Amino acid sequence: MTAPAPPPQQPPSGLDDPALPLAVAAALVTATSAATAAATLGASFALPAGAVSALGAVLTQVMQHPPPVTGVIGAASAQTARVNLARRAQYVTAAATRVLGAVTEGRARGEPAGAAISAQLARERRYYEQHQAAMWNRARAAGQTDMAALEHGHLLGWNTVRDSRTSAECRAADGKNYYASSMPDIGLPGAVHPGCRCFPSAPHPGARLLAGSGKRFARAA
Repeated sequence: MTAPAPPPQQPPSGLDDPALPLAVAAALVTATSAATAAATLGASFALPAGAVSALGAVLTQVMQHPPPVTGVIGAASAQTARVNLARRAQYVTAAATRVLGAVTEGRARGEPAGAAISAQLARERRYYEQHQAAMWNRARAAGQTDMAALEHGHLLGWNTVRDSRTSAECRAADGKNYYASSMPDIGLPGAVHPGCRCFPSAPHPGARLLAGSGKRFARAA
């Protein structure tokens, strides 16, 4: 019995190029329009027309809803702004991949590309709202760290609210220290996860540094 032929493979989209998110991040800062950004990125990375269309659709949605402006008040906020920009760019490339996949699946069912794009973008709006909430939470937590650094200095203490809802990461971080300008691996207090209630304070005497914090100081020593 002859085995059925495998389904035809889709040509590479180029959206998985590891350099693309860096270029998207730059475009989010400098581009005047989503169409211009998508066209420039498409030319730079030799993206096929479908990938450029998907990228443009997502960029339009993202650029129409920028993250809230919180202002940079210190080292933690500056670092968090860079993290948020990187995460936003990663979201764009991931969402464009999902949009392109939806178009491919829609065509296999005989659906027009426009309908598939619209349906996927409706789903992406919900995803991006969650993404924006996470960015805001990180920015808020960074502001708290910067304000604490103004009061207590560069080295700060991590404090965790301990109860039945406390996560394992936050419980392990409680009582340790971190540097305001060197984000711990788990993030800043108040931004480890949605609803995180951790907060900064004066450093805990003799406490260990949280993993990830202080790396730049160790290299400079």
